[in-house]
Amino acid sequence: MEDVEDFSYLLTVRDVTFHFREVTPKDFYYAQILRQSERSQLELVERLLLNPEILDEANCVEMRKTISWVSENLLDKTILSVENWLEVAYHLCKQRWDSSVDWLEAQPMSKVNAMIEVVRKHAEEQEKEMKKSARRKK
Repeated sequence: MEDVEDFSYLLTVRDVTFHFREVTPKDFYYAQILRQSERSQLELVERLLLNPEILDEANCVEMRKTISWVSENLLDKTILSVENWLEVAYHLCKQRWDSSVDWLEAQPMSKVNAMIEVVRKHAEEQEKEMKKSARRKK
């Protein structure tokens, strides 16, 4: 596995190299459609694949290892429900990351998670300051 600068990954299984992009919040809508229709998560894996022509070359062992890696590293704990995503987007927009949910939805989840962590730490610092300030007034 190799990280690429553009928030994508090159995964080589045997001699076959798969190129996957990171999940973006726009994918949450598609994931919800798949869940509601009880369709396979494999469609989401295919959606993240940047070189789909490689599927003609890969055998079942390579595909199984690849799907397992994508599920564990790109999908698990990253796919939010649309409702949860909109709540997160609301709070990020409130913090002036950008005034557009469209901009946020185009960002890779590693970047969104970093923004969430910054907002969380900022809120914790503000809470500590408020508690210090309240103690000083007493």
